[in-house]
Amino acid sequence: MYRLNIFLSVFFIIIGTDISAGDFSWSPQGTYLQRRAEFMKFASENDGEQGRYCVFPQISRMESGVGVKEDSVRKAIDFVYSNRDCNDFTLGGILRMAYMNKKKPQLSNRLLKEIETCALDFKYWWNDARRDTIYRCYHTENHQALCHSDELLAGQLYKEVRFVSGKTGREHMEHAIPLLKKWMEYKFRFGFSEWLSTTYYDVDILILANLYDFAEDAAIRKQAGLLLDALFYDMALNNFHGAMGCTHGRVYAHTVKGCRKEPTSSILKLVFGVGSFNSNICMGAAALVSSKYRCPEIIRKIAVDYSQTVSNKQRLSFNVQDAPEYGLSYGEEDLNLYWGMQEFIHPLTVRTSKIVSEKHDVWPYRDYDKFIKKYEDEVSEYGKIIDCNTDCFAMSEANIETYRTPDYMLSCVNDFRPGAPGYQQHIWQATLSPDAVVFTTHPGGKHENGTPNYWAGNAVIPRAVQYENVTICIYNPLIKNGMNITHAYFPKAAFDQTIQKGNWIFGRKNDGYVALYSHNSVSWEKDMQGIRNDLVAEGRKNIWICEMGSAAKYGSFDVFVKKISGSSVSCESNNVAYQSPSQGKMKFGWAIPFEIDGKAINIKHYPRFDNPFGRTDFNTRKIEIKYKGESMTLDFNEK
Repeated sequence: MYRLNIFLSVFFIIIGTDISAGDFSWSPQGTYLQRRAEFMKFASENDGEQGRYCVFPQISRMESGVGVKEDSVRKAIDFVYSNRDCNDFTLGGILRMAYMNKKKPQLSNRLLKEIETCALDFKYWWNDARRDTIYRCYHTENHQALCHSDELLAGQLYKEVRFVSGKTGREHMEHAIPLLKKWMEYKFRFGFSEWLSTTYYDVDILILANLYDFAEDAAIRKQAGLLLDALFYDMALNNFHGAMGCTHGRVYAHTVKGCRKEPTSSILKLVFGVGSFNSNICMGAAALVSSKYRCPEIIRKIAVDYSQTVSNKQRLSFNVQDAPEYGLSYGEEDLNLYWGMQEFIHPLTVRTSKIVSEKHDVWPYRDYDKFIKKYEDEVSEYGKIIDCNTDCFAMSEANIETYRTPDYMLSCVNDFRPGAPGYQQHIWQATLSPDAVVFTTHPGGKHENGTPNYWAGNAVIPRAVQYENVTICIYNPLIKNGMNITHAYFPKAAFDQTIQKGNWIFGRKNDGYVALYSHNSVSWEKDMQGIRNDLVAEGRKNIWICEMGSAAKYGSFDVFVKKISGSSVSCESNNVAYQSPSQGKMKFGWAIPFEIDGKAINIKHYPRFDNPFGRTDFNTRKIEIKYKGESMTLDFNEK
């Protein structure tokens, strides 16, 4: 069984010291230097964290010159020695401080020696012969690059020293460099498999900033900068006034019930001037305030231009069966890519996964033989494999549409693995403010620990589609995972006005409007904190529709309510026909194409980016961006 659930109850559940809600910046505030100073002051004054995160406020203290609390760094070193999962995050912060100290010495010789001893002892990859005494995750997308970047930086610091692994620092560098270069190339060509994740983009920024600032290899430094640019382009296109209120590849419950506790909020506030310094332990923000990296101005302008309506379509990751199209094999040489996508047991990768697990004693799954036999039995009985999408963790091809207007944002991953067991994938969301957000799930359980849980992820993934301001989401679980309900997060108190008419629930926030339809009747329920934000519909099967509007289009909220509630909705079995007042007659179903006014709408194989700022083909090494007469090119092949 896959082991990530071991740390779910603690990972990112605590996000550090909160600032008051009033500090959320709805429009850009201050200059970058002012925001940088503000974050460092906040993090430096709230540095009482423990365990894996206690090093990150110390980075801000070191950069601002107020003095490092060495006991906190020692607590971080102790966590690394504990060999607990995510200690590679902690080591990334410790190594950053060691490099910062070379430029401006602030750490005692005693602490520097302790850092060296810790770095020399660390197990950087699964081919280190030392056996892990407790579970560690090497293989997800972010952990792979953490391991490789930590190994490179440690190797550079101690080139001639022999590590506990038996390798010298130079040998560790030689091991890390090709793995890092391949990882960065994959991310640039295919995007991040943990798509638009407010948790893991934070980690990725730490990784890339460390490489941009400290890698001795010029190509790695340049490519890390380009990948940071591409990542911030993602965030520019998918934020609404500082809220990453979009679909996500991986989420946790506290980060989706409103946008104030998103780990990337501090990064958005720092780089774009919108959002909130909500956490003193934000890894990405701590790295950026102490980094030479600066986000290109053209990307910042796109990020905060909320005056225009922007439709962005983009593709991240790909389906395993399409790998030969991209020059990839199913052997050990490319297995890291599939494991980074968490496609451990796909029929085309499962045998190689078993070989690598047995060779290096690294086990994302223990029961490969069960799946191998399942596939063999299906071929024997049916002449083919019936279902390749058996892995709940998988983050294969994600075709995303995000539609941002001055008054709201709607975002959805289209037709993503419908009917497959789910994990942390957040399929769609409507965002009207940091607190006024709406989405639906098929909950995995009654509580918020583990995933899928009551709010994060889906027990079984629905079939969803979006066209501009309308999303249709169909739940049709053929496996009996999760609870016997579907439900919506719809926080009444966050809206200026709410109305229920028949099967429709309406909300207004400022000049933005949302309408949510459930085919099954709904009831308002309170959450564990006693807040009425839960629209519960009995039964695993259901059809939900979300349509967005605004005062600019409809005038009054009453007109919007009248238009939508008077529209025709016909649900038959797992199919729906909806006469949208804004889009026309929309038809969609579990096994039928998506149509508007009789015309088939493509929801597969999007470009890498397709928006008013440029169209970029998938599997590219060059991204061109244009905005109001300005332009820039991110060229991964440029020397």
